[in-house]
Amino acid sequence: MKLTFALPLPERPSENLSAAPALDTVLRYARRTSDKGFDIRMLWRGSLRRLLAAEAGLPPDAPCVLAAPVSQRMGMNQAHLASGRILGITPAEAAAWCAGLTEFFADAGWRFYPCRADLWLLALPQPPRWQDVPSVWQSGGQADGMERAERHAPADWLAAQTEMQMWLHAHPLNAARAAPVNGVWLWDDTAGASPYDFVAANASCAFLPDGRPAPAAPGDWHALQTLLDAQPQRVSDGLIVPDAPEDADAFAAWAADADARLFAPALAALNKGRLKKLVLLAEGSDAFALTRYSRFAFWRRGA
Repeated sequence: MKLTFALPLPERPSENLSAAPALDTVLRYARRTSDKGFDIRMLWRGSLRRLLAAEAGLPPDAPCVLAAPVSQRMGMNQAHLASGRILGITPAEAAAWCAGLTEFFADAGWRFYPCRADLWLLALPQPPRWQDVPSVWQSGGQADGMERAERHAPADWLAAQTEMQMWLHAHPLNAARAAPVNGVWLWDDTAGASPYDFVAANASCAFLPDGRPAPAAPGDWHALQTLLDAQPQRVSDGLIVPDAPEDADAFAAWAADADARLFAPALAALNKGRLKKLVLLAEGSDAFALTRYSRFAFWRRGA
């Protein structure tokens, strides 16, 4: 079995990991590959819109678009767009906002479905022409990505954005939130290209190949084995995306805590031949692979 961990590795991943010896060993002896680094589209296969439409009970060809609640904040020199789990939206909040927006846009025939707390679906009477609008992930969360989208977006998309911002700005649920949800990013679809036959991730867009929602990333090796054993088909290529922080110091602390629970057992499984390959994927272009054969370079030296 090949097992891949997607991690927010720092620029020099072998540094500052002395408290995580197993992960440090993998990084020091793994071979840097030509594979692409982690991309969010690795979390599902095919049309994300169709996957969510199936959950909402809509026909595959129903006119609908993806909708992500966002928090937009203007800084001194830059605007920021936050989305996803970082906003901490509850299912109750999502249901209330979707119901309210559906009522607000009733004359237009729009209906919002809170498929996930932080990832919704918008059904419309007719397919909109919003193919040029990037996904919420492509916008990059920064002003340049937002401005680029707005420059190429059609007038009806811009009008909808403004109306939703005004409606959410006055919503009472935002009064108690540290990060107010003050917008909804709409886009046509995003096609996933996951090569894995199993995915575990704390992400709303993560799906198994058969269309089931992916389970949350396990916190230890035993929980991971339980998940793998519960799959209807034997897993040969799995992707695990732990909920690790992106800040370098915070990541080092997280790795120190997770090392004995997750990475040391994975390294031991590779040593015993239970894993054929162990791969670490970083954001961007870095990928590191350790095989049963490369392990001899260090395990035979008195290990």
